[in-house]
Amino acid sequence: MKLPAKLLLCLFVPAVMATAWADDFSDGVAAYEKKDYASALASFEKAAKKGNADAQFNLGLMYVNGEGVGRDYDKALDWYEQSAGQGNARAQLNYGRMFAKGLGVVQDYGQARSWYQKSAAQGYPDAEYTLGIMYFTGIGAQQNFSTAESWFLKAAKKGNASSQHYLGLMYFRGNGVEQDYVEALKWFILADGYKDALEYREYAEAKMSKDEIAQAKKLAEDWQPK
Repeated sequence: MKLPAKLLLCLFVPAVMATAWADDFSDGVAAYEKKDYASALASFEKAAKKGNADAQFNLGLMYVNGEGVGRDYDKALDWYEQSAGQGNARAQLNYGRMFAKGLGVVQDYGQARSWYQKSAAQGYPDAEYTLGIMYFTGIGAQQNFSTAESWFLKAAKKGNASSQHYLGLMYFRGNGVEQDYVEALKWFILADGYKDALEYREYAEAKMSKDEIAQAKKLAEDWQPK
């Protein structure tokens, strides 16, 4: 359940701070980065109780991961719900994930999808990718490759490597689209940060001519989100 440290640090970047909670939130971020989780938790709680949605989200994450406190899904749900209710896109996504995984609640894909959609409506790429996965796999939604492609493309345009990889996979396999190794390789190249990107690049290149590989590389180099 624990998210990668790099991602956690990224998620702890504050939004515009209000004076009532700014110092507490800053103290929490500083303590968290020093791995002083007990102090971070205390500072975030002060800011969260003053209504700061980012602090509420961070508390939810810490209770899920058991950082500075025993893992407690009920408290995580409570903090995520408060933050999500204020429109925090990250909290909406994570709150939805709790329903999808049945963590502290009865598993409910309908609720999960509803919260993912709220997050995605704000343009949050991780939520767009997650919706894409639901429709791609048929887990939590009726399988629909066209809808999956649409969500993946939205996130891919924002640089989401996972979505770029899955677009490559769709073109490589011909899932809901015409099989196209050039287009597949383009997306695999763009998905450089994805864990299996290099492996799938090799799969695609093994089926392509040198000219096709060169074409895909040029498409990836020239690609600009529209």
